[in-house]
Amino acid sequence: MILAPWILLLGILSALALPPVLKEKSWRRLFIALILSFVGVVVPLVVFLLSSFMEPEWNGACAYGWLDCFIAGKLALTPLVLLATAALYALEILRVENRTSRWIVVGFFLGAIVATICFLFGMVCLGSEADVPKLWLLVPFYVAAWYSIRAAQLIKASRFSFWPNFISLVGSLPFWLVSWLWSRSLYASLPDKPPSDCFIVTAAGRGHAKIVGPHFEIEHKGRRRMANQQLLTFWQLENLWRNRAPRSHRIFRCGYNRLGPVIATQIKSAWLADFTYLAIKPVELMAKLINVTAGKTESSTKQKT
Repeated sequence: MILAPWILLLGILSALALPPVLKEKSWRRLFIALILSFVGVVVPLVVFLLSSFMEPEWNGACAYGWLDCFIAGKLALTPLVLLATAALYALEILRVENRTSRWIVVGFFLGAIVATICFLFGMVCLGSEADVPKLWLLVPFYVAAWYSIRAAQLIKASRFSFWPNFISLVGSLPFWLVSWLWSRSLYASLPDKPPSDCFIVTAAGRGHAKIVGPHFEIEHKGRRRMANQQLLTFWQLENLWRNRAPRSHRIFRCGYNRLGPVIATQIKSAWLADFTYLAIKPVELMAKLINVTAGKTESSTKQKT
């Protein structure tokens, strides 16, 4: 399971690099095509898609109102991003003969606009957040620079008139309009209070006390509530995760806050809660092992200092 993402990545890169190698019959081109495919196609697309999970969890976390939800609303620009990516692949990796073809020039022109706006958005809305590594902004920065430089070169070399690029810009406005409406809709749908912590685990704790108990009354995030040992274990793991790797924790939270309530609402009986509790048990044991290991590591570090 751990190797599966790397195998998938290698397969995608190989598929992207194979056509230029077969075209030019050069192993040197394979190495270059693999690098360009990784930094020019795979990384930008992955960051573009996965960054949408960084949408704020509630409206109180939106310092700029609906604009903070553009990180998810920008998915409406996916057709423009795919056109720009295809243009980059054709020009930089496949190295087509007609390098100033109109669709390639338009692709780089629109790609430069989208990438630049995404970079500026990241600088304004995400650049000041402590849990967002500044290195993350390097991807939209180099993509914006890459597309902008190439777009300027291609527009000059193609000698196209002003109108083709203007028409392409006007043609992209519906995608921007949908992105704006989507962002506003997402902002309007955000809850007024921060979401609760463990939807599925909390629902699993509503089973028969002999199976899922005992329960303890504790104070969590400023309020008293009942929790069993399984819920306490996952709270401890999440707190550890939040402190050690806030970036990946935030991505997980954004996804879980959408899927968790949907699954939790299906756990309507005590027997189904018992089954869910037992199904989660192996994950709980793994979480407990991580918590204990992390606790021992912290204790040894304190003793050394």
